[in-house]
Amino acid sequence: MQRIGRYEVTDRLGAGSFATVHRAHDLRLDDEVAVKVLAENHALNPDMLERFIGEGRALRRARGPHVAAIHDIGELPHNQPYLVLELADRGTLGDRVETLRAQGWTADRGDVLVVARSLAAALGAVHRAQLVHRDLSPWNLLLTSRPEANASSGAVRGGGALIAEDERLLLADLGMCKDLARSSGMTVAAGTSGFRPPEQERHGRVDARADIWAISALLAWLTEGATLPTALGRALARGTAENPRRRPADVETWLASIEEALTEPAAAPAPEPAEQGSTSTPRARRRPRLILAAVLVVLGLAAGLGIGEQIWHDPPGAVADGASLAISGPEEVSVGETATFTADAEGVESWVWELPDGRFLADEGTISMTASSAGSAEVVLRSRAPDGTELETRHRFRVDG
Repeated sequence: MQRIGRYEVTDRLGAGSFATVHRAHDLRLDDEVAVKVLAENHALNPDMLERFIGEGRALRRARGPHVAAIHDIGELPHNQPYLVLELADRGTLGDRVETLRAQGWTADRGDVLVVARSLAAALGAVHRAQLVHRDLSPWNLLLTSRPEANASSGAVRGGGALIAEDERLLLADLGMCKDLARSSGMTVAAGTSGFRPPEQERHGRVDARADIWAISALLAWLTEGATLPTALGRALARGTAENPRRRPADVETWLASIEEALTEPAAAPAPEPAEQGSTSTPRARRRPRLILAAVLVVLGLAAGLGIGEQIWHDPPGAVADGASLAISGPEEVSVGETATFTADAEGVESWVWELPDGRFLADEGTISMTASSAGSAEVVLRSRAPDGTELETRHRFRVDG
């Protein structure tokens, strides 16, 4: 049987181009652990070697019940280092979700709360250590049934099909983390496609709000196909805002917005837009954020939009405390063409669109959509006046075939 130092290998948990992870038995302490070994072809690369050792240091700094604990570090012949980590014996969150979805599962409120609270606890520890993870994805989140070392640490427990009552979510793979205490925040592209914030797609300044974007994208992925409050979609839209300044400033604020959204009634299934328009949705509570006017083209929305004969009008709106909110756009459009709707906002610093297909977009000045079917529909715009009054305006339109 293979030995790595004093650790007797019993199984291989995973392998990639960067490292291989083994399940092993600690012969001295009589315990089960995970041993992560840097690939031999990287052992002579100073940058890869530093990244691997840096992961161990980062895990040591960001200790918490939802961050994979590091127990030891060693070295094999030929300068090949290894990390001895807390064992995650239940696989990854990504694999768990894929397995459950194949059985017809969709996330419920309890699933979302457990994942959101676990993520907030993990990232809280990471960010307090002046680190940014930069590579959050469902496959970097591990599941373990083993108790944490400190039983009084207040770990979030599961209790459903997604995360069982005896399981705990662990954040791992800090090899790409950024140390804000030692850098200006400028970074190169990094992260996993689909969970990588815009500032990591290019050379840009990265701080803790990059991780806020990633966990918001992760929750959006987790809740695909689920019937949950529409307020949750608005909260996730703010978390994935293009401009980091529009996102929640920290994970505590982010978690509070998720928990508040999940207290609202669940959304009714969306009707076929060819037969009727969008239903109304609960209003969102939000903090003001800066404005960025942008154009988003959404092709083939089920609601059906188009240009056709455009009848522009003075938009009805909502007014309070010197602030106003209205929508400019056509009242009659035709299938197969494109129509544009514009937010007319005065005295507000942030807003959220609700589209006819139930999606939400934060702080977009203009949206353009293309028809797919005839019927009636509406777009909704919501914001908050300086005195806290919630503003809402709706723009109904007809789609001719």
